[in-house]
Amino acid sequence: MEQPPEAPRHSDAAILGLDNVRLDLPLANLGSRTLAASLDHFLLFLLQAIWIVASLTVMSAVGLAGGWVVGLVVLGFFLLQWGYFAAFEIALAGQTPGKVAVGLRVVSTRGGRTTAAAILIRNFIRTIDLLVGVPIMAIDRRARRLGDLVAGTLVVHHREDTREEALLGRHPAGWGAREVSVVESFLRRVELMDAAASERLADQLLRWIEGSEPAFWAEIEPGLVTSGNRVLTLRQALEARL
Repeated sequence: MEQPPEAPRHSDAAILGLDNVRLDLPLANLGSRTLAASLDHFLLFLLQAIWIVASLTVMSAVGLAGGWVVGLVVLGFFLLQWGYFAAFEIALAGQTPGKVAVGLRVVSTRGGRTTAAAILIRNFIRTIDLLVGVPIMAIDRRARRLGDLVAGTLVVHHREDTREEALLGRHPAGWGAREVSVVESFLRRVELMDAAASERLADQLLRWIEGSEPAFWAEIEPGLVTSGNRVLTLRQALEARL
């Protein structure tokens, strides 16, 4: 397919998505990330305190002491420290209780939902980030810590409003969250764009669908009303609710 023109230099709050269509996601800064982490570590402290009490109680009941208690406590601390963040971020699609409270979410560098593998990697490095994470976030223009740099993730503000509801009534079966989010982001912002630019991007997206998803295109093409308005055709092709 025809290659899209070079995208303009994006701001720190913009992420390049599919075919260089910009996803304008509000990146979390050092302050909001620190606040979320503080809330999470407070909850983690409570869990660790409960673990110590539970370990001492169980060990006392079965007659074990000394090295067994220390070993069990240390093992529990490690599992909680690593597992707390990883488990919540996998279960809550990139969020922890602290991130939920502040309104943050971990996403991929493309702006879509990140993988479980990336979450495990970023949290495996968390212990190192306790020492170097804040200085790295302070100098990185996207406020990424070491774990984010290694895992290829970002932390963004998660906007909860009706505009974030799914806009597409249909899309190719092969599309994932990244492809859907790119097209939805474009359709949400199209009215604010220059008319010529929006038509050019809509045409590129339609050509991309036709070339990469021939079965889907063959199914919907007979029902499309061909007109000079490529944005309208794109909306019709994907049954966009906008």
